[in-house]
Amino acid sequence: MAALVRRKALITGAAGGMGRACARLFGQTQDLVLTDAIAPGLEKFTAELRADGFTVLGAHAGDLGSEAVLAAIMADMAGEGPLTLIHTAGLSPSLADAGAIMRINLVATVKLLDAIEPILRPGSAGVLIASSAGHLIPPIPDALALMANPLAPDFLARINTLIETMAQGDAVKTAGISYSLSKQAVHTLTQSRALTWGPRGARITSISPGMILTPMGRKEAETPGGAQMQNAAPLGRPGVAADIALAALFLASDQASFITGSDLLVDGGSVAVFRQGAVSMG
Repeated sequence: MAALVRRKALITGAAGGMGRACARLFGQTQDLVLTDAIAPGLEKFTAELRADGFTVLGAHAGDLGSEAVLAAIMADMAGEGPLTLIHTAGLSPSLADAGAIMRINLVATVKLLDAIEPILRPGSAGVLIASSAGHLIPPIPDALALMANPLAPDFLARINTLIETMAQGDAVKTAGISYSLSKQAVHTLTQSRALTWGPRGARITSISPGMILTPMGRKEAETPGGAQMQNAAPLGRPGVAADIALAALFLASDQASFITGSDLLVDGGSVAVFRQGAVSMG
């Protein structure tokens, strides 16, 4: 009797709050390939998963913008059958400056998608973690034009100059603007990649979380803007990592087989509050 070939699931940012929740949920039925920037955390989590009976085919620590790291990941993902990508890796304003945020949230995301596309098989699905912040910043034509080509050699220098001009030299605003723009770009990236993934029988979507009580989210909740977002949710509570993992599980499943190129807000309704003018973003 032939062995059942299990789907492979790549979880980025696997040692973080959302990544851990997604790894444990998807790992119940799929073989895992994990990556995270922080080696000790990834090694510890991988050991926990294996001790609990999960199959982890590989765990790769390092920068997702590294060709060597991406090559190692894709070697583990190669094979027969459809694959799953759950891309949770990213930086928020409380963790990094504007340049690092744009490099990780957008440039590395594009490099990851470029690396995985050659091994896409029919039935494959990708879910990118964006942010509700991407819905709350208005479209800025100059920024959108630059972010359409994030692998250009001068991209980071040019987008950083634009962001600094927008922030008028305020370092806190600079990081926040970079984050919002980078996540807005993920929405656009999801739409554009759907056009190339579709003919290959693959789907790609994104999720825009609101305030989620992960380690990163808790740091953001300590800032005025983060607290405002958390308090705005009409459901009356912040989200938890499982809220995002369950949404990703649906979007990656056959139950969502006609959903691609779109973003799902999982924010407790906070963006709706801001859009209705019930709370001012100022």
